[in-house]
Amino acid sequence: MSSMAKTLIVSFSFVMILVSFIIGWWAKRKVTTTQAYFGSTGMFGPLVVGLSSTAAVASAFALVGVPGLMYTSGNAMAYWMLSSAAFAMAYMILGKKVRAMAEIGTVASLGDLCDIRYNKNRLIKLTMSITLFLGCIAYLSAQIKAGSELFAHLLGWDPLLAGFVVFGVLALYMSISGEVGGLLTQAFQGLVMVVAGLIIVIAFFKITGGFGEVLKATAEAGTVTTNDITKEFNSDMLNAWGSLPRVIAMTWMIIPILGTVGQPQVITRMYALKNPRDMPKLGLYTALAHTIVGLLTIVVANGALYLVATGKIDALPSGDRAIYAFADYAGIWAQLFVYAGVLAAAMSSASLFLSICSNVISRDIPSALGFKFEAKKQIDIARISMLGLGIVSIIFSITQGKMVGILGTFGWGTLMSATFPVFVLGLLWKRANEKGVMFGSLIGLLLNVISFAGFKWPGALPWYFNVVAISITVTVVVSLLTKEQGLDKKVEAVLEL
Repeated sequence: MSSMAKTLIVSFSFVMILVSFIIGWWAKRKVTTTQAYFGSTGMFGPLVVGLSSTAAVASAFALVGVPGLMYTSGNAMAYWMLSSAAFAMAYMILGKKVRAMAEIGTVASLGDLCDIRYNKNRLIKLTMSITLFLGCIAYLSAQIKAGSELFAHLLGWDPLLAGFVVFGVLALYMSISGEVGGLLTQAFQGLVMVVAGLIIVIAFFKITGGFGEVLKATAEAGTVTTNDITKEFNSDMLNAWGSLPRVIAMTWMIIPILGTVGQPQVITRMYALKNPRDMPKLGLYTALAHTIVGLLTIVVANGALYLVATGKIDALPSGDRAIYAFADYAGIWAQLFVYAGVLAAAMSSASLFLSICSNVISRDIPSALGFKFEAKKQIDIARISMLGLGIVSIIFSITQGKMVGILGTFGWGTLMSATFPVFVLGLLWKRANEKGVMFGSLIGLLLNVISFAGFKWPGALPWYFNVVAISITVTVVVSLLTKEQGLDKKVEAVLEL
């Protein structure tokens, strides 16, 4: 990469950071209530919320981690990014219920939804909040790692310094304007990602000639070794399953499709929508935007494989370098928007998960433990926790060695185990009662802790698939074996929507 190209990319990326900060700073004038600060409840239209939701879901895990896993193991991970229709499904089957909850009670966090549905059951709220916190920290770390490595690569900085520069700015504007600033900056960052997607897809077809040429090159390349780095190619990499066991590939098809319905970055955006009648538009806008970003991740992985297989670039030292390697080869326009797009993805998801973590610490866990804070004190605690969590997460993400994609899948699976028993089953199945959800949520938390501690699950399935399946099963079985929960008339009406 020439010094001129590097200067342009860094300048473009810093402009995006500056614009994000300005939006976040400006947004503080819209923060007039705790509901606004913690949840942006009922404040924005479908296009803004849709771009925000896309940016928060299609994170640095998607833009960096997914191409990295596809480069190393083939097509299996492509299923993860072909789940855009799951957004429309989520908003169709769950959106109107979540949005209606905000009409019958005060909703500024996922803990508030839990209170309304389960008669303020403290144990459900506590276990869900702790599991949610664990998943958010893992996902937050994935975003920080990706963004920090990007600037370290561009400027030759230490990744820790890069992390503090980029995500310190993010933590600052998030602490000032809360979810209002977070949602608006995420919408801007989502737009950057969509533009990057359109540019990189055009570049892919221009460089490779299409997926047929990629498959041919990959099947014929054999073993490529450059600078003591070896890449093994075979035709199985681009079949339906890739080089992974089929059970894992199938898991990576099921997890994102079902998981999107229960991801907090999707659920929280449901009650941020201003007009409930715009829910169909929200599903459509989010699905279309995510389709473009999803296609970006698939073509850069295939593009990197093609370039290495044909000898146009050296074998990559790490799969996480795939998106950068393809952008560097594609030219300055691809570089400008891909590097900015990765940074936008990292910042957008990091801001949302930082917000959720601070909500859990300042609002949900204290409430579950019986502590009541006035609105101003809640916001003060949230601001302090955002800054503190930002610092801790930066250090943690840089000092451990997991790939971005692995961190992201850990977070995704843990978040599913937190939200599925409580919100997906709880809002779609009226028979799900307090005892069933309480046991399912408690089992989910315990199994997540055991898994994080290093417990090895039998079989080839990723551990979080087992945790999700067991927590859902426990919720269903206990609910069927115990007495139905008495519901408030308004809640009952919501569940029947």
